Amino acid sequence: MLLRLLRIFIIFLALFAQLACSKRETTVALGNRTGVLHVGNGAEVQSLDPHLAGGAVDHNVLCSVFEGLVTLDEETLQPRPGAAERWDLSADGLTYTFHLHRHGKWSNGDPLTARDFLYSFRRALTPALGSEYKDALYPVKNAEAFARGKIADFGSVGFRAPDDLTLEITLERPTAYFLTVLRANVCFPVHAASVERGGARFDDRTAKWTRGAPLVSNGPFRFREWKDHQHILVEKNPHYWDAANVRLNEIYFYPSESTQSQELAFRAGQLHTTWDVPLAKIDAYKKDAPALLRVEPYIESYFFRFNTKHRLFSDVRLRRALSLAIDREAIVKNVLRGGQVAATALTPPGLAGYTPPLAVTRDLVTAKKLLAEAGYPDGKGLPPIELTTISSEINQRLAEAVQQMWRRDLGLDVTITQKEFKVLLDTFDTLDYTIARGRWIGEYPDPLTYLSIFTTGNGVNGTGFADASYDAMIESAARGPTPAARLAALQRAETYLLAQMPIAPLYWGSRTTLVAAAVHGWKKSPLGFRNYKDVWLEK
Repeated sequence: MLLRLLRIFIIFLALFAQLACSKRETTVALGNRTGVLHVGNGAEVQSLDPHLAGGAVDHNVLCSVFEGLVTLDEETLQPRPGAAERWDLSADGLTYTFHLHRHGKWSNGDPLTARDFLYSFRRALTPALGSEYKDALYPVKNAEAFARGKIADFGSVGFRAPDDLTLEITLERPTAYFLTVLRANVCFPVHAASVERGGARFDDRTAKWTRGAPLVSNGPFRFREWKDHQHILVEKNPHYWDAANVRLNEIYFYPSESTQSQELAFRAGQLHTTWDVPLAKIDAYKKDAPALLRVEPYIESYFFRFNTKHRLFSDVRLRRALSLAIDREAIVKNVLRGGQVAATALTPPGLAGYTPPLAVTRDLVTAKKLLAEAGYPDGKGLPPIELTTISSEINQRLAEAVQQMWRRDLGLDVTITQKEFKVLLDTFDTLDYTIARGRWIGEYPDPLTYLSIFTTGNGVNGTGFADASYDAMIESAARGPTPAARLAALQRAETYLLAQMPIAPLYWGSRTTLVAAAVHGWKKSPLGFRNYKDVWLEK
């Protein structure tokens, strides 16, 4: 008996050792088997209310669970059916008629109707809600007047719902890019009963309804769980009009501002995709694992915001001096090394045939002259300047490079402060900063998505810049009689904007990410959004 027990014990130890030494299945391997995608999302989401959400990290989640009338092909940016199965355009180019899917539903099974879109457009444009992105809808007849409180009757705005499955949108003037606007967050529909749960009204900016259960949406996935600073979990929406062609079962979105942490998680099999790639790792992946590295064009502009209401930076000479002293070519070549391009303006090239002006160059002689004219020769007498950024490696390295340039070439004392992404966005609203990191990814493929930002009172202006001449130039460009005249007018407006220098453009983007071999349907996306319904996993 003793010998038998000893043999059993030895067998048990052998089995235990074998199990202990066997390779544990990774999160990615399990996800490949079960259809669960694990995505690095860059930072904590600011809001899941489509009409209040801002930034690419918010939209990356929202575009999985909400769907506008129209979506876009990621690569070509051409419109394709979303909640509307088709649309017609009147001969004068002013009225779009959208025909919704007959079986379109919300994620709780309620019918999705044209009246839901009317409700949502009205909410997004309501002045009291203060949506920072409502100007995307300004091509619609009387939308801007309603949003600015000049008219109170929403019935006079160019939205009509003849029946539950038909929505008409009438524009102020023909707008070639209008269909692409409808993919933006602010154009997503919201579920009225959910928004108004607990008596909330159109002026409620708390977005409490997004924390309730269930959070009702209309996209290919629906919300299941949100754990702050841990993950957001969405699952396949069985009520989605095209659910039969959605191949993922769940998606986890993980917030992390550390590119190093995400890269480690990717190598450990915890993430299918990362948000960025550490700068020091790019060359190694190019050499050793090029199939995993994606270096893609990105319609992105990176810049520094100046607080034009600050006692120092209300002086355009000081703003221009700092901008002209930046060596942008050195930044993209020696610091970033990810395919970025030194910016000569705010707007990236290639948007609807637009050519940005050559308005920003390095000119150290003029920079020193302007600094002296502002009263600070060789930086003497200028108090220490605070440059605010976020904690990711790219942002920190960029801030350090510019800090060194300003210190070496202009004699400035510059300190760097890091803030969480959500906190940084709040500082733009309150103008509680001196100079701060800024970034904009186009909401739609047209230069206006960049140039309208800095009009007076725009919700994402964040600089305090207000110039009636610039506002008039943007308004005049919108009324250009021909596409060529419109683009020329926008170029003149941008040249004027950069002479006033509320921002210092730095570079135009390129996106570097890591994508596991098991991920399929992951297209290049110049605007940064993702049609997750088209993504699938293989073992």
